[in-house]
Amino acid sequence: MGARVRCTGTPRRPVTPRRRAASSILLAALVTLLGLGALAAPTASAVPAPVGLTTPTPTPTRDDALPLRVQITEVSPAVLRPGEDLVVTARLTNTSADQIVDPRVLVHLERIRPGSRADLQVWLDEPLTGQRVGNRVAQATTATALAPGTSVDVAVTVAADSVGLLDRPDTWGARGLAVQAVAGGQRIGLQRSFVLWATESDDVPQARVSVLAPVIGPAPVPADLDLPAPGPTLSELVQPGGRLDSMLAIARTSPDVALVVDPAVLASARAGTDATAAWAGDLAAAAVGRDVVALPWSDPDLTALAHADAPGLLDVAVETSATAVTTAVDGGRPLSARTDVLWAPGPVTDQSTIDLAARSGASVLVLSPDDLPEDVEAAGARSELTSSAGTIAGLVPDATLTTLLADPAELMPDPTGATVVQRVLAELSVLARGSDQGLQHVLIAFPRDADPDADLVERVLAAVQGAPWSRTAPLTALLGARGSTDEAEAPPATVDVPDALAPAQVQRLVGARDATVAFATVTEDAGPLLAGVDTAVLAPLATAWREEPTLRGRLVDAVVDAVDARRVGLTLARASAQYLVSANNTVRFSVRNDLPADAAVRVQTTPRKACLRIEPSETVVVPAGGEEVVPVAVHAIANCEVVVEAVLTSTDGTPLAEPVTFVVRASPTIESVGTAVVGVLLAVGLVLGVVRTVRRGQSARRGARRVHDDAGTRPLPVLGGTPEGDDA
Repeated sequence: MGARVRCTGTPRRPVTPRRRAASSILLAALVTLLGLGALAAPTASAVPAPVGLTTPTPTPTRDDALPLRVQITEVSPAVLRPGEDLVVTARLTNTSADQIVDPRVLVHLERIRPGSRADLQVWLDEPLTGQRVGNRVAQATTATALAPGTSVDVAVTVAADSVGLLDRPDTWGARGLAVQAVAGGQRIGLQRSFVLWATESDDVPQARVSVLAPVIGPAPVPADLDLPAPGPTLSELVQPGGRLDSMLAIARTSPDVALVVDPAVLASARAGTDATAAWAGDLAAAAVGRDVVALPWSDPDLTALAHADAPGLLDVAVETSATAVTTAVDGGRPLSARTDVLWAPGPVTDQSTIDLAARSGASVLVLSPDDLPEDVEAAGARSELTSSAGTIAGLVPDATLTTLLADPAELMPDPTGATVVQRVLAELSVLARGSDQGLQHVLIAFPRDADPDADLVERVLAAVQGAPWSRTAPLTALLGARGSTDEAEAPPATVDVPDALAPAQVQRLVGARDATVAFATVTEDAGPLLAGVDTAVLAPLATAWREEPTLRGRLVDAVVDAVDARRVGLTLARASAQYLVSANNTVRFSVRNDLPADAAVRVQTTPRKACLRIEPSETVVVPAGGEEVVPVAVHAIANCEVVVEAVLTSTDGTPLAEPVTFVVRASPTIESVGTAVVGVLLAVGLVLGVVRTVRRGQSARRGARRVHDDAGTRPLPVLGGTPEGDDA
């Protein structure tokens, strides 16, 4: 039988093991060549940017770092529409020790839309050496050699017909973008970001974004206390590039940015140097026409107050701020700010803190990003918080968006302004698409100590306004938005916060202030006695002191000592030993007043035995800088020797000075025996007289007869007989 012949007429050779191995080698080589050819074949025009070598930049810290650092510095337009070309600019930096010759830049597009916010992070977290980069849509060649530490910028244009995204109503949103550098057929650098795709459809839901910029200073230290202040000073913070200067610059980027101001910082700036006073004036000017929140004075730690059950100090802080913002300074206008918004310090807000806020009369409590429910795409920033004192609105900042603007390196590898903008727009597109409760409203609240890049924030907010699915909005719009209808998980009753001021320390501050306020009631004008007491007591409670707990403990001791020292100026002189021989006596005390005002005082005495009964003295007004005697009535009940304690008090019984003791020796029986003896003698005399009169037979009629002739010359009748010379 003849051999089988292929249709080409060539006889088929038998397959031997050697030929089978050779075929496998050829197949592998073919696959490799096809892969390299795909990398080399251009599919869109590529225009290299002017080549300019720049200074070296830091080497990436990723474990899978490649020898060439790729940074996407521009994605234009930020939101791509049908028919538009996409221009991606990247900076290539040689971070290796060897020269890199003629690296090529490839742009890839992932055409599958991310379904959730978690998918966005997964795309960015892909390894630099990972295979997931999307479809290649453009390339460019640098045509230069990169020495170690040098950089070059390359712009790659992706033609509109190479984008490959559909123009349909439901195709808008984020897509993955990757820019990689190759040399010698190997990947030597990569960075991922996002392209935002907008179709011609007008029916696009929007996500609203509100921003809180905190204007909170360093940990406060009262001026009269010789203690160091931690961290940078207020003068340093308001200088160009300082944290507070950056917050002011952020406020200027958009009228929708709300300022959250600690009035204590504003007051310190106005009373400080020319530079700080100028900054305070600029802040007041920037506050006009925008939402402004005045925090309680010195931004007290709400959690510390809640755990110490000290609502009184929070009320003092709120009232102090309310007075400060409504008072015009140096002829200027007062700061128009609302004082019903509190800001929990975190990291987790417990139920006791919520209860404290509601008891203080607050209507809004800004929570911590960690308080947001796990299903962040279905929950907006506003929710309802229930407590024993009522219901208040809770605002939860979006953790991802806040971090992207405050410190994007925490979420993104090697971030740039362009990649941050694209990531924020991608997040908002997913939020707008995924909300099933209507308009989505989120909150960006910079941490108290954040020092963000004002230029980056301005760039991001401008992009938010330009995207079809997002807009910025003032804080009042968020407060008026509908909260989530989902039942939120109940917060923990209490959360242990080691960095918060201990309850015992808080109670020391409460006790010192309460005693001093009570002491000040002794005068009609308590202002001079209480000036600076509230601000001093609130200083150690500032949330900023969490960073320095050891120094804060020293501050608490110093403040308590200083406040206690206010309760001096009234002196009760020590009384000498008293000898009482009657039942009713008066002991006089000398009171000295060194206060700048008259003082109304009383003296209360307490015997250590029941043989005396003593009532408080009447109120005596002691003139400023003078002395006065205060009498106290003492009633002796029995013979005794007793120690008596005397205390100088205000009219309501508040102790005003150190108590004094003296000895009383009471002998009220001497007075009683003398009175009894005299009474007995008088009674005996009376009886003897009556008896003598009876024995002489004098009657009442005879004793009462009238004398006519010598009525004016005879003596009157006497007891026990008749006048001398009277005939019977």
